[in-house]
Amino acid sequence: MIRFINCVRKRSDITSEQFRQFWNDPKLDALIGRVVAYTGATGHIKDLTLMVDANVLMRERRGAAAPPFDGVLEYSWDNASQLHSVLHTPQCDQLMQAMLEYQKQFVDLEKSCAFFTEAQE
Repeated sequence: MIRFINCVRKRSDITSEQFRQFWNDPKLDALIGRVVAYTGATGHIKDLTLMVDANVLMRERRGAAAPPFDGVLEYSWDNASQLHSVLHTPQCDQLMQAMLEYQKQFVDLEKSCAFFTEAQE
């Protein structure tokens, strides 16, 4: 299984509450739905980081200075060839641009990261 994982941090000029409003907006869900439909993703997950003391405790125990990401968006495909056939199309470019434009409203792109992984089973 191939996964695309997008770990996002909110922009510093917006509150956590504003970030959560963007994250939970039906517009984002519609964009995610379009990505899933166009790319043939077999699944997706959209998670928000819990705002709990346990996150602070875990960070302290690990000696980590950076706060956790604010949200994680993950898509999955059964195999790479399924994804590869659509990644290099104008339609995919347009869809990714639309997602980027939406995310620019609330995501600090420089402090976020995105990458592909292969599930080890």
